[in-house]
Amino acid sequence: MRRIILKRVKKKLGFNKTLEVLSIAKGSLHKYLSRVRRIPDNVVYRALQHLEEGEFNEVVKGVDRPRAMGIIREDDSIDYSLILQAVALASRDEYLKQALLKFTVENFREDLRKMLGLSLAHVVFKWEQGFEEFLRERKKRRKVTDPETVAYYKSLFIKHLESKTLSEELVNYVINHENKWLRNVFRHYIQYLYYTRRIPPETYGWIMEVVPSRSYKLDVRPYSIDLEDVAETLRYLEENHEFYYPIYRLMLEGGLRLSHTLLLVESFNPKELV
Repeated sequence: MRRIILKRVKKKLGFNKTLEVLSIAKGSLHKYLSRVRRIPDNVVYRALQHLEEGEFNEVVKGVDRPRAMGIIREDDSIDYSLILQAVALASRDEYLKQALLKFTVENFREDLRKMLGLSLAHVVFKWEQGFEEFLRERKKRRKVTDPETVAYYKSLFIKHLESKTLSEELVNYVINHENKWLRNVFRHYIQYLYYTRRIPPETYGWIMEVVPSRSYKLDVRPYSIDLEDVAETLRYLEENHEFYYPIYRLMLEGGLRLSHTLLLVESFNPKELV
């Protein structure tokens, strides 16, 4: 694979340019390509800097990509340091973190449960004022401020979760419960427990992954608009609202969103040639 990468760079850059960017001698390149000498890691690394992602994918197409990247060595041993460095990136990359959590849950569910067994113990569910305040004021994303919704959540909590101890059995009970709103209440309380530092990040991540939120069905509801109404609206705006009229015309004739139209109006410069 190293030789294939080197040949692709040589084909792309030419012989002399390849020698220059790789900082190697002519004889070394000949020996690398003819398999007389093993291609060092630093030479492969420099060569990869001159391949686009699409070019690299073409090179390793049909070949073991982990082997091409050095994760699997030529003797089939694994370079654990490279893997651990990649895993460490999950602390800075939300997508990678979610991918690792999903893979772990799907492939190592039982091992994960055993590891989290002690973490799940001794946490008793109790509806308290702090939880209500969390729902209304401190919850991330969409806060729960409607009094009727809070009251409904409380009734579900008291009936199904109050005084229960956090456990695998309780998690499965919530997942399989016929009332899907219970999942939402449960997930909110888990967020509250994490916020108040009563459960560790590992427990929080596992539960939030295995307990799905209630699904929402979003319907697209098309309806017709009479063209005469559109024309009458524009006539009215032209006569009565000089500022809004061009904005509506831009959205109608340019197919622009309101935010894009406002940005266009704000940044418009008649002297600028585009």
